[in-house]
Amino acid sequence: MKPSNQLFDLIKSLTPDEEKKFMFTSSLQQGDKNYIKLFNYIKSQDIYDEDDVKNHFKNEVFVQHFASEKNQLLHHILRSLRLQRQESIMSAKIDEEIKNIQILFNKSLYKQSRKQLSILKKKAQDYELFYSLLEIIELEKVLVDMEAHFGEINYRTLDDLIKEENNLFTQIENIDAYELQFAKLKNLASRLMIVRSSEDVKVISEVLKNTKKIADKQGFQSNKSKILYLYTIGIAHVLLGDMSEVNKIFSELIIALENKPEIISEMPEYYITAHGYLVRYCAIKKQYTDGFKYIDKLKSLSLNEMFKSTNLQISIFTQSYITEILLYSYIGQHDKAIPIIPNILKGLEKYEGKINDEDLIRIYHSLAMVYFGVGEYNKSLHWLNRIINTNYNELRQDTIRISRLINLIIHYELGNEDLLAYLYKSNVRFFSQQEQQYKFESLFLDLFKKVALLKRNSKSNEAYIKFKEDLMVVFKDKFEKNALEFFNFYAWLDAKIHNISFADAIRIRRLNSV
Repeated sequence: MKPSNQLFDLIKSLTPDEEKKFMFTSSLQQGDKNYIKLFNYIKSQDIYDEDDVKNHFKNEVFVQHFASEKNQLLHHILRSLRLQRQESIMSAKIDEEIKNIQILFNKSLYKQSRKQLSILKKKAQDYELFYSLLEIIELEKVLVDMEAHFGEINYRTLDDLIKEENNLFTQIENIDAYELQFAKLKNLASRLMIVRSSEDVKVISEVLKNTKKIADKQGFQSNKSKILYLYTIGIAHVLLGDMSEVNKIFSELIIALENKPEIISEMPEYYITAHGYLVRYCAIKKQYTDGFKYIDKLKSLSLNEMFKSTNLQISIFTQSYITEILLYSYIGQHDKAIPIIPNILKGLEKYEGKINDEDLIRIYHSLAMVYFGVGEYNKSLHWLNRIINTNYNELRQDTIRISRLINLIIHYELGNEDLLAYLYKSNVRFFSQQEQQYKFESLFLDLFKKVALLKRNSKSNEAYIKFKEDLMVVFKDKFEKNALEFFNFYAWLDAKIHNISFADAIRIRRLNSV
């Protein structure tokens, strides 16, 4: 059986700060620590090789019980990470402090318990840690009873605590109601960036209706429920392509979080993602200066202690660089995006295997578009193939489908005529097998065949002009037109018609658009 590389993956995932603190906590222990030797050697490996590790330590006694030593190392690393989490995450801190109060209870130190409990409860209320508050109230119930036995006057009765407990249940149910509506959107949002059919609109409209009904009937029982409400309707409007509402809603969400910074620490992903959507709004509305300000703000979050965990660093990395490339692509300044690509590649290498597939597809597509915009078609092809040749199930099917069409365009630009015929037939077969059919895709394949595969006057301006005119007809349908969110087919045809670069064509179209 192949040895598990779980320990190796954990070691490689440690940030420099996490590693430093692990080494520090280990140094507090007396005597030889074989697990430190093991840690250092495994860390030095590029690929986990257990036989190599055993061979390296063949003269050490501990290698005779190697599995036990690995488990000890795993235990110490996780313990160190838990301690660091307690230092940085309020919910973890409060969980630990609840345990401390339970110890005071067991020692019948009730006055000390009351003092600590009051401080802890205020923290839990500020951070809206409702489940922790339920635990605290259970402790308070016992404390009230014990204080009564000792004749101490307490202005909080069991009835008061039960009412408070019931109010917490109401707050939790309120959050659950909003989370249920968001869950209905989440599946659609993982497949699509923007609606492609009336069926999609129907699903989103139902979620919007239900979410607003909850707000009308129940209101917002907490700051968290308001954030969930705003995020849900914000994502709904992103999918609908209603960018004015997107700007309004996510701006309100950011203000609400910044007015209550404790909640940012509890809902950091919402805060990060909201900035990403505002960059997209700025790109579409030509508010480029504001867009770059949001990107700078996003990147600065990576230096904030509140966002130091690996998952949040990854989220900041993906949101900031995807939106930065998006902004340059919308402007038609693909050349200015080239210098940031090394940082993206470094991030991909650093977080390999940890970035979710949905964001990976977006990153690959963004890189492909930058290289297409500067005419480096082979590099663009490399990233498109990363999308096309990987099975992502139902994730980002809109991006994957458009990537197949861009793939044809690139091979056409490269003059790969022999391969083009095969790829064309492969795509015709692929799209004919899709459950959801789009007129644009069928029309594109038909028009592309006339331009790229038929030799008679295929590359004349008239052929490209006819191509564009026919696309304009099908793009009168708003659902079909949403294909332009992934690739500017008009700009590509303008570039062919006027013999200019793709980037220049985008800039001209942006200048001439309302």
